[in-house]
This record gives sequence, structure tokens and C-alpha cells, in this order.
Amino acid sequence: MKIAMLALVLAALAATPDFAANAAGKGAKAILKAGSYSAKAAALVCAACPPEVEKTLKTFPGIERVVVSREKSTVSFRVKKGFSVKTAKLQAALKAASDKEGMGADYSLSGLKRVGP
Repeated sequence: MKIAMLALVLAALAATPDFAANAAGKGAKAILKAGSYSAKAAALVCAACPPEVEKTLKTFPGIERVVVSREKSTVSFRVKKGFSVKTAKLQAALKAASDKEGMGADYSLSGLKRVGP
């Protein structure tokens, strides 16, 4: 009985995106090192969203070349050589910015991937 219950709990945890991402070395514990990155933004609902995302990302030392497309709901940026950014801090800052904006905005990033050096 205990083994069956444990198996159910582990299966449920493994199905959650955060657990699966962290288990794969990604997600909240990931650190973005120097390079170019791209991701999808959850909900850029108005013309004010892209500048707010850009402003938020640029508050992180080492982030540059931020490009936000409302039409494609994409965000791209570069982490400069010698810098690193914790994804958990990046996501927290973007959540705070979208919560402040309101109106259904959600700046959280998904599918974050390195696309170049």
C-alpha cells in the first residue's frame, strides 16, 4: 500500500512542469550563462506590454539586446560574457511586472532556449 501511494505521488510530481524541468536541470534552478536566448511570453495583451518586458529584463546586469514581439508573443535577449542570470529571479521579476500591469498580462516565459553564443 505504501509503495503504491509513493508511486502515485511521484507520478503526480513528475507530471508537473516545474518538477520535470528541475529534474532535467532546467527551470527554477537554471542559470543562464553568456549567450542569446529566445522564449514565448504567456500573454502580451496590449501595446504597453513589450516596453514593460524590455524594461524589466534590462534591470538585470548583463542582459542586453532585448527584443519583444507582441504579434508573435516572443522575447529574445542576450546575456553578456562574464554575466549569468538565474531563471527563477528573471521569472519572478517578469511576474511582478505583469501583475503590476494587470489587464490579464502574463509575462512569464516558456520554452526558454539558448539560440546562439
